[in-house]
This record gives sequence, structure tokens and C-alpha cells, in this order.
Amino acid sequence: MNCAIKCPSVLHVQDRQIFRVASLIVCCVLLPLSHFGQTYFLNGTAASQGGDCYQLTTTLSNQNGAVWYGEFIDLTTPFELSFTMNFGTFDSNGADGMVFVLQDVGTDALGQSGGALGFNGFDPSFGVEFDTWNNGQYADLAQDHIGFVSDGSVNHAPPTGLGGPVQASLDNINIEDGEDHPVKITWDPSTQIIAVYFDCALRLAEQIDLIDTIFNGQSLVYWGFTGSTGGSYNNQSVCLSENIIATGPETVICPGASVELNVVGAPNSSYTWDPPTFLSNPEEATTWCTPDSSMVYTVTYEGFCDALITDSVFVFVEPLVASAEATPGYTLTCDAPQLDLSGTSNFPNGVSYNWESNGTGNIATSLGPNATVDAAGTYTLVVTSDDGVCTDETSLEITADFSTLDVSLTASDLQLDCNTATVEITATAEGGAALAWAVPAGAEWAWLNEPVVLETSTAGTWIVTSTNPANGCEFETAMVIESDFTEPLVEAGWSDTITCASPAALIHNVLVTPASYTPLYEWSWNPAGSLNPVDPLNPVAYQPGMYYLLVTFEENGCSHSDSVLVFQDPEAFVDASSATLPNVISPNGDGLNERFRPFLATDPEFPLLSIVDQYQLNIFNRWGNVLYKHDGGPVEWDGRLNGDLAAEGVYYVQMSYLILCGGEQRGTLQGELHLVR
Repeated sequence: MNCAIKCPSVLHVQDRQIFRVASLIVCCVLLPLSHFGQTYFLNGTAASQGGDCYQLTTTLSNQNGAVWYGEFIDLTTPFELSFTMNFGTFDSNGADGMVFVLQDVGTDALGQSGGALGFNGFDPSFGVEFDTWNNGQYADLAQDHIGFVSDGSVNHAPPTGLGGPVQASLDNINIEDGEDHPVKITWDPSTQIIAVYFDCALRLAEQIDLIDTIFNGQSLVYWGFTGSTGGSYNNQSVCLSENIIATGPETVICPGASVELNVVGAPNSSYTWDPPTFLSNPEEATTWCTPDSSMVYTVTYEGFCDALITDSVFVFVEPLVASAEATPGYTLTCDAPQLDLSGTSNFPNGVSYNWESNGTGNIATSLGPNATVDAAGTYTLVVTSDDGVCTDETSLEITADFSTLDVSLTASDLQLDCNTATVEITATAEGGAALAWAVPAGAEWAWLNEPVVLETSTAGTWIVTSTNPANGCEFETAMVIESDFTEPLVEAGWSDTITCASPAALIHNVLVTPASYTPLYEWSWNPAGSLNPVDPLNPVAYQPGMYYLLVTFEENGCSHSDSVLVFQDPEAFVDASSATLPNVISPNGDGLNERFRPFLATDPEFPLLSIVDQYQLNIFNRWGNVLYKHDGGPVEWDGRLNGDLAAEGVYYVQMSYLILCGGEQRGTLQGELHLVR
């Protein structure tokens, strides 16, 4: 057995506490009942030779073999590994060597053959190289040598070279002598010193942070050996102990259970266990122990390099007690969507762990005493001793809190346009929520009341997220602010020319686009003009001048304008010398000859009154009395007197006019007028 834990030479067992009394001795390993030796995995050209001896290469070129221990080694605890290595019998033409390897790939890992010694390809890794061939490119020694290397490289130069090389054997430059060479590798995590002994002599020791520097904080790694040949070759093998890993100086068993005590000494060594009570064979390396109470057993034997070793093991007899806890707590949240469950027992080894859940729980991952869960429920850890004699269980109640704090958004307006230059957006959240905004790219905005009210002139999607500080759960809501700055395209059209014959000018082809908006029209003019805007798309102008059309879209308040010039022909002239009075009207509602209207004899269709500036009209009865009188602008008499229908009969009419269009024209007309119905 190979241990590196020092224990007192005289011990008392009381409440599982070990008290120092005298000098120090080395403590041994105790294996659980079900551990009938450890498992090794062979890859490549590796083959078993029996008795935990394994041949990595034979006397053939380009061989590549590896043997891996079946369980992790924990770098947070000290270890001492002792074994023998045989490098074959070919010296000058023998090659290439073997490497003791720590790696995280697994038990099916296999490197490359040749000068890399099967170590190439493991990254991260740490290796103790036993090299029997001088490769100058790797800074090798001519002598068979030992070195500390890393990350799959056997180059002794930094950064992968971590120590050495040094001559392997203190007394001989050649280790390819067919002999079994005793080798011991020790690791102390408190000092971070790793050391290698060859042929019972310390050959190399360095302070190396294996956990953080080599394995990036990982402490559980695989270990084993690689070996290879290239153009030259050798039979290369390693002999390991059946129980090579020390698992601690104590064990715990249930009342009535048995445990196997095992040590690994030199061949043909004698063993003496003290006290011999409750042991199946107190003079063998392996003996079964069935104590009725807690005991301390000490064994004396010859170990590696003829060293007389005294080891002790503490066997505690007590009921199995399981315990468990959850990290970081017992409630699933958005901050902790998974919880780590960790179990333990008062037994340091020799037990198995199994996590179970009720119908609502869910175990995401489970490995030994540890599990990861992601659903609320009851989780039970069942701990069973390897011999099945005792069992215990404990339960954890895991709850879940994924509640969110709602948040909503409101805005002073949902559209930025010509009427609305900025909008205010307000977030309303349940009490205690932390708010975080996501604003459109390139947005311009400012806080009005941080963090709940902001003002912006940028359209886009505005998002706010509320976070429940109790559990980290988020609730997101979004608001889209539109923008519409579409201006109307305005064409004021063209106008007729004002003349004496056409005193009203129609404005044609007024056009406003796009048609999807509702236009609001506003006509104005300069200088003082006159316009009939009843139909804004077909207005009539009565005065010359510049007329302006301003159009505003009702939907967004955006506006644009255009103008049209209305001309008056200064040369226009109408000859009124043929002005004539009608001698009969019939205002009876039949639409014919309804009103008294003077006309031009030369052009009866021309609207004479449209060019009259001043107009006097007097209507007399047959006795010379004035019945109707008008003085001012042109007017058409409709056959009424003070609102009443005038009687049928003959009337006398006198009319005077003044026309200024194209030059001043005056005239007075008179005559009889017959009114019939």
C-alpha cells in the first residue's frame, strides 16, 4: 500500500477524533468491501501481462499504447503513487520511452507514436517524461532522462517544459537494461510540489500549480501512462499496484459490516497486523475486518526500495447518516434557473449516492453525490453502503419563484409629424421593479423623470424591461412610435384671363397629391383680390392678382403651398351703344323671360350687366308714380314690388348706366314694359 498521510503512532478513538500522542508514522489505505482492485483501461498497442502489469509497446516500429486508471484522482488531496517501469533491453537503437500523464480527456484517450512518446494531443495535460531517445529538437539529453512537460508537448523548452530534463538514474546513463525500475511520484497540494523518485532516489521536484495553471481550475483528472516507438523500439511496460490510490487513513462501516484492509508491499514481504482481533488473516497484505466497535489497526511490512513501513487505518463503526444541501439556495429563480444539490455522508468512502425526485421535480444532471435540478419538487438522496448492509436518505424541498413585475408603456402621442415634434413615453411598473430601456439605434432622447419618463423626437420601437429584484425575472414590453412627415404636393393650376367679356376667371387643374391624405385648403391673394372658394379645386377669381393655395394634411399637419397668377386684359372693350331694354317680362316661374334684363341688340347673349359699374333703374306706373327704384350695382328686376307680385299691365321703365371696362361709356334708356304672367 502506498500512502503519504502521516498519523500518530499511538491513537485513541473517541467521537471519531484522532489525537496525537507520540511520533509520526505513515497511514495506510483502507478499501471498501466491494473494491476488489481498481480498473485500468487499455488503448492502442497496450496489453495486459497479468498481475496489474501492462505492456505499452513491443519490439515493433510505430507502436503507441496507453493505460488509464478507471477513476479520477483529486488534485486537492495529496497522493503518492509507486510502481515499476521496464524500458526493454535495446540501448543504442531502443526507443522511445514512456510518460506518466494527468489529463482530462478520459479513459479512451490515445496520443501519437514516435518521439512524442504517445503524449502528443493532450491539452491541457501534465506529464512526467521518461525518455530513452535523444531528440535534439526537444532539448533532450544524450542520457536517458526525466522531465516535467505539459499540454501534449515533450519539448523541454518553455512554455510547455516545466522542469528538467535530468538523467533518469542517478548511477547509470542507461535505463534500457531489462530491469524493473521502482518509481514513485508524489504531490502535495498545500505546497504545490510534485516530485519523482527513480531507483529509490529523488530525481526532480518542482512547484507547479497543477489545478489553476495546467487544468484551469479543474481538480478531478484522469491519470495513467503512454508509451510509443518510432523507427526504433523496445518492449516497454509498467507494473501497477492493485490498490494504488490512497483514499485516506480511515473508513466508516455500519455495525455488523465487514471491510477489506489492503496494503501493497514488496514481493514475498511479511505482514503483521495489530491488533489481530476481528481480522480474517492478520499476517497477509489483504485481510477482512469485522469489528464490533471502532478500532485502530496498524500493519508493518516491507515496501518499495526495502523500506520498512508501518501503516495505520482507523475503522469507525457507526450508523450511516446522509445529509444534503442546495446551492445557491432552495428556490429556483431566473437568476438561478438550476440549483446544485450536493450530498455527503459520515462515510468517507465505500458508499454509493443516488438522487431521486417526485413527480414534479426534474434532475438535469447527476453524478455521484452531486446533482443539478431545474424544477420545483422534493428531491431525495439515498446513500447505500457498497455492501448493502446500511442505507440512509434525506430530502430537500425545492421551490420556484419565476414571478415577474409587469410594466406597460404609454405615450403622449403615437406619431411624430408636423404637428408633433416630440413625444413623452412613460413606463409604469409594479413596485420595486428595476427598469432598463432599449432605444432605437441613433435615437435622440432625454430623461424627464429617470427611469420612467423620457422625451424623444425619434420614431422606432422603444422597449423597456422590468426586472424583479427578488429573483431576476424579466418582463418586456414594447411600443412603436411612428413618424409621418409627408408633405402635400400642391399644383395651383392655371387661370382664365379677366376681361370685360369674362369678368370672372376660373382657375383650372388644381391638383393635390398623394390622394391617401385628407387635404385642408386655404386660398389667399395679394394684392386685394376676390375669390369664390366654394369649390377649392375649381375657384373663381374676380380680381387680377397672385392667388396662393396652402394645403395642410389633416392626418399629420404637414403643409405646402403653390400660387397662380390671374391676369386682366387691359385692352378688352365691349361696345354698349346697342344696349336695349326688353318690352315684356313674364315672371311666372316657367324659366322663360323671368326677369327684367337689358341686353345688347348686337349680341343678345352677352351678359351686359356683368360689365356695368353703376346702374339706376326706375319703374313707374301709368300715372307716373315710381313703384320700384334702384341705384348702385347692376340688378335684375324680378317683377315684385316690396316683396309682392306686381300686377299684370303696362309699366314705364327708365334706366341709366356707367361702364368703365375698356373706357367710359354712359347711357340712358327708357320705354314701356309689359308684365304678363
